[in-house]
Amino acid sequence: MNPIMSAFNLFLIVFWGFFAVHPAFAQPLNSGSNQPIRLFVGSVPGASSDTYARIISEPLGKILGQSILIENRSGASGIIATGGMLSSPADGNTLQLIYTPHTLSPYLFKKLSYDPIKDVTGITMIVTSPLVLVVGGNSPIKSYKELIELGKTRPLNYGSAGIGSGGHLSGEMLRIDTGLKLTHVPYRGAAPAATAVAAGDVDFAFVAQITAKELTSANKLRLLGVTSKVRSPALPQVPTMHELGLKDFEFVNWFGLIASAKTPPETIKKIHQAMQDVLKQPDIKARLTADGSDIIGNQPEQFTQFLISDAKRWGPLVGQMGLKGE
Repeated sequence: MNPIMSAFNLFLIVFWGFFAVHPAFAQPLNSGSNQPIRLFVGSVPGASSDTYARIISEPLGKILGQSILIENRSGASGIIATGGMLSSPADGNTLQLIYTPHTLSPYLFKKLSYDPIKDVTGITMIVTSPLVLVVGGNSPIKSYKELIELGKTRPLNYGSAGIGSGGHLSGEMLRIDTGLKLTHVPYRGAAPAATAVAAGDVDFAFVAQITAKELTSANKLRLLGVTSKVRSPALPQVPTMHELGLKDFEFVNWFGLIASAKTPPETIKKIHQAMQDVLKQPDIKARLTADGSDIIGNQPEQFTQFLISDAKRWGPLVGQMGLKGE
């Protein structure tokens, strides 16, 4: 073949390959559609799931060639948001960022208008993140030991992002492990729960590091422990619950992207690939892991299988803990 023609053909392959993958030339999920993608979040602004959604939404929208609008529908451990997502057309233009409570909802809420496991499909798990045990900055409690000692003199109350949330599960794990009398006070999101701790409305809470960061920096929250197996790189001075004496205490929240199970597989594949590209961007990686979170980015089928297995895991424990939906 003529060397000049070979070089020209190679140029065309590279040229059109650039247009095919470069965000500036991305094609919308639905040909001819310029409508924004709606990303449902089952929490109030400022909560960890909302924060992660806002970190990924702009770069994801650029790659997919569509703007992304975040819709906060808080309450009922995320089922309001999931219901809204599933009632929309299953064309990929409506997604949801879910986290830990999603797989508990079949056991917490007996009357659901949908099946939270069978009616959704995973796109990817985005991150996993430990929680931190916090008390108010003005609280007389200076350590985990002092919290436990106070709990021996009177019942304690703790806040969380809602029934079935990571903060709720961690609080119940603490109750079972210590035998203390604890009362759960659910809020409509982790941010209100953290604010309640800072205000002294509740004695303590388990919240995501990304949620506690601002209030901790302002000395309105005091960190007593972290729920990961090892200390968080973002908080090397904070001991693990294991170090504090609870040998089997470990808990991490997970956050992921889902769509309706009726969404065309090729659409799921396109969104997944776009998310993979987002998670590789250095600035996005830095923002997602600044609080000690770990990026996962698994395959759609892997995340879908995780949702199934996680639901089976928590089923018996929900009964053991005596958890009931709102």
